Amino acid sequence: MTLSKPITNDIRDLIATVACEAARAAGAVAHRGFVDASPESLATQQKAGFFDIVTASDKAAERAACDTIWSRIPASRILGEEGGWQGEGDTTWIIDPIDGTSNFASGLPFFCVSIAAYHRGEPVCGVVYDPVRDEMFVADRGRLTLNGAAVPHFLRGRSDREVEVLTNAPYEGERPSRAAQEAHADLVNSFRAVRRLGSCALHLAYVAVGRVAIAYESKFSAWDIAAGIQLVQAAGGEVHARDAEGRIVEPREDTLGSVKRLVVAQSGFDYQSSCLSKLIADGTL
Repeated sequence: MTLSKPITNDIRDLIATVACEAARAAGAVAHRGFVDASPESLATQQKAGFFDIVTASDKAAERAACDTIWSRIPASRILGEEGGWQGEGDTTWIIDPIDGTSNFASGLPFFCVSIAAYHRGEPVCGVVYDPVRDEMFVADRGRLTLNGAAVPHFLRGRSDREVEVLTNAPYEGERPSRAAQEAHADLVNSFRAVRRLGSCALHLAYVAVGRVAIAYESKFSAWDIAAGIQLVQAAGGEVHARDAEGRIVEPREDTLGSVKRLVVAQSGFDYQSSCLSKLIADGTL
């Protein structure tokens, strides 16, 4: 039997450094396209429909991230939202070059770059970078930092009535079912506020650093959640992931694609008593 070699500190350090460099490279492209918005930078194509778009800046930002990674760690395989799988190697990267593209294209300054890195299947780091606010959220070696500083735990509240919940549901593209509308009404009735901000990765990052207590998503891809999950885990928060049939999933590199419903919460928040927990458990959400 062949045992996998442990990840050395040198490799960890290099991957984490390159992840931050790649996020900044992609963020610089996105920020420039946002500030100097033009028909060229905002040239838009539909993917799944009018509600799911990609801009020229998304593609350019992903190229900048990939070029940075391959220049430093050539033996890398990359899953990018725009380019799909590319490259080969022991280090895997999952990239969303602009998470919150609709916000970006509309002139709303709430979007980010999301990059998660794995080496031989083991998580190494997660990076979410907000280029507008120049905020770099990093999970590395089980430690959460924001712009290089450790983030102290600060619990916003223990129950629904004391906190806001972040979710992008109900989602664009089709009229919400009656069940979805009723579930959303239950959230509105239970939580102090429900916020729909338009970037799944930033939702998760905000829970990780304690800006909000809880977030829920159910329409996403691996690149939307890979880095954010690592951030929440590094903060000691709760991650509840389920597949399309409602079965619990341990979110790893090889299982991220099967995660279809995700709740993250701050440590200390009473998720089991939450309205959201009940809606998830009975399959309403």
